[in-house]
Amino acid sequence: MNEGRGFWLRGPAAATVAGAVLGILGPFGTYGDLTVVERYGYWVGLTVLMWAQTAAVFVTLRRAGAFARWPLWLQATVAALAGAVPTTFEVAYVEGLLRVGGVLTPRSLVETYGSVAVVAVGFFTPLSLLLNLRARPAPVGDVGFTKALPPELGTSVIALAAEDHYLRVHTERGESRLIHHRFSDAVRELGDAGVQVHRSWWVAKDAVERVERDGDRHVLILRGGVRAPVSRTFGLAARQAGLIP
Repeated sequence: MNEGRGFWLRGPAAATVAGAVLGILGPFGTYGDLTVVERYGYWVGLTVLMWAQTAAVFVTLRRAGAFARWPLWLQATVAALAGAVPTTFEVAYVEGLLRVGGVLTPRSLVETYGSVAVVAVGFFTPLSLLLNLRARPAPVGDVGFTKALPPELGTSVIALAAEDHYLRVHTERGESRLIHHRFSDAVRELGDAGVQVHRSWWVAKDAVERVERDGDRHVLILRGGVRAPVSRTFGLAARQAGLIP
């Protein structure tokens, strides 16, 4: 999924629209308890805030290789459940100002979290899938690999990782994006600029900053913190390229 400019522009816009719709509907008793201004401020403000916090969790977790390999819907759902935690306290605070008041209790916080989590998952998970689909270009066929890259990524590729039928491209700008392209074709086009170090990983030779051990295998640490595993099958090629001792 694109986590660049488009993600940070379309996400808040969608959250604002969703908040406005909730302001019209007035769920959880807000329709009768709040004025029109209060209701719209309540839902738009909290929905945008919830999106921002969930998106921050989402982007942070996706820096972990294991998390990034989960299905996108599961990544988004976990991020939404985590992002709902701070939003729960924010909702409780606003509720105290506008409607309820009183002292917070563990039970009231759990109940509030349940309601917030339903909204967070119901909004962020489908939105993430939608933005991901919008970010994926059509199959590129015979179009060159670098020509298939979105302009905001640049063309300085530091790593490639095959994910099912897609290819995750990591670039010098610290961005990553899934595109529809064959891993083998991309590796062939990039030529001697890098080395295939795993069945599903290619790395640029000049992007490797250090090498770590993971049990009896090596892991290459690239600029920007990208971690690329070296498999036994491709270990010799990595050694011959000088990437590992």
